Amino acid sequence: MKVNRREFLKFLVLISGVFFGRLRFGIKERRGFIRPPGSLVEEEFVYKCIRCGECIRVCPSSSLHPVSLSEGIFEWGTPHIIPRKAGCRGCLLCGKVCPTGAIRKIKKEEMKIGTARINKEKCLVWSGRGNCLVCMKNCPAGAISTDSRGRPVVNPEICRGCGLCEENCPVPGEAAIRVSNEGERRYYLGRE
Repeated sequence: MKVNRREFLKFLVLISGVFFGRLRFGIKERRGFIRPPGSLVEEEFVYKCIRCGECIRVCPSSSLHPVSLSEGIFEWGTPHIIPRKAGCRGCLLCGKVCPTGAIRKIKKEEMKIGTARINKEKCLVWSGRGNCLVCMKNCPAGAISTDSRGRPVVNPEICRGCGLCEENCPVPGEAAIRVSNEGERRYYLGRE
């Protein structure tokens, strides 16, 4: 049986994912990785994810990317969302194809992967450099409204953290509105 290079590399990634996922000691929950909707808490996610890439392949919006080795050896190869590149459209296919349960099957109303926060110094409206509200127009949950002075504000109770606001923010470089998962409620082995 002849194995091509691609199959061999896929096998190495799978084995290393299982190996690194099993090295649970010393893993501290890292903030900053925006995980797919329905993901377990970071320690359990890294442990259960076998780095198969099925969630990345099935994502229709190409919002999932593997964590690079330079971002963390334990997290390497696991999927995360980079909202500035592409926000999550909420199709929830990732949870349907995950073979290990690292990403749970959830309902749309359960989706909560982070919360958008506005950097008032970078925001065109808040800093008085222009009218914008692109973030509000692109929010599918209706979590962004305006205050009495016409400035965008995020309702954290409604925001799902999809990142479409960050993806579409017209400010060059780092967006004026960014998704963070800090302090978010996450799943732990299928239990809230």
